[in-house]
Amino acid sequence: MALQANWDDLRLLLAVSRRGSFLQAGQLLGIAASTVSRRLTQLESALGEPLVERGVEGCWLTSRGQSLVEVALAAETGLRRQTVASPTGRQAELSGSVLVSAGEGFSSSVLEAASRFTTLHPRCSVELLVTAEFHKIVRGVADIGVRTAHLGEPSLIYKHIDRVAYGVFADADYLKRSPGLTPATAHIALLPPLDMLPQLRAAKAGGLERGPISVNSFTAQLEAVRRGMGVAVLPRVLAQDLIEVFAELPIPDLEVYLVSRPQALKQAHIKCFFGILEQVLLEGVSGG
Repeated sequence: MALQANWDDLRLLLAVSRRGSFLQAGQLLGIAASTVSRRLTQLESALGEPLVERGVEGCWLTSRGQSLVEVALAAETGLRRQTVASPTGRQAELSGSVLVSAGEGFSSSVLEAASRFTTLHPRCSVELLVTAEFHKIVRGVADIGVRTAHLGEPSLIYKHIDRVAYGVFADADYLKRSPGLTPATAHIALLPPLDMLPQLRAAKAGGLERGPISVNSFTAQLEAVRRGMGVAVLPRVLAQDLIEVFAELPIPDLEVYLVSRPQALKQAHIKCFFGILEQVLLEGVSGG
């Protein structure tokens, strides 16, 4: 027997899909985690099949749960569209939330875009998921993602932003203390999975050896170089106050893409933020 899930049920499932746990889904919706769990259990009982797999480190959707999330995304799109236009058909102030997934290196750009966006549209909000993983935008985990690889999903829109040039850089004081610098000298490396970036693999292939300090943060890596603790592979746009070394090493550029779903970009507030973030990223890549 078919069962029509109401919007309250769907928004619970959508929140769990986006946050990966009952606790965080409850925080997003402003209700207790126990309430989220209880109501989803009731929905599962009514449907006669599981929607969410529970685990120690969180939860994830079953195939049936994911199919309902697709329904929830469509319902959410319809509700958001209703907030964009007034009853008279005139354009009203934008409202709604935008969920963005980006690596740490792009967090400042997303925050700058969020500041501009919410200043222009105070009824809107932006949520930033800082992660080294590529969230499944195709499944609605995020509305917009900043990526450094084209994964070729046919259902997603990829907007190529630019290429970020890289080099190996050091602080002037470090160079004074380290005469005869060679690629085997202290390299402030990045920990997995960041060490698999093409720039890091190329530097390693060129002889740049891992030093005594490794970090899992681009911000910490840049700070360590500025403290004179070693050399590192850095974006040129962030290293303008440092000195380039080993210029002969062939460090490849990094491609930057903005990624979203066509359905998401049909929502006026998400499309607007997409355009603002694109402009901010272009400014950041060019150093402007």
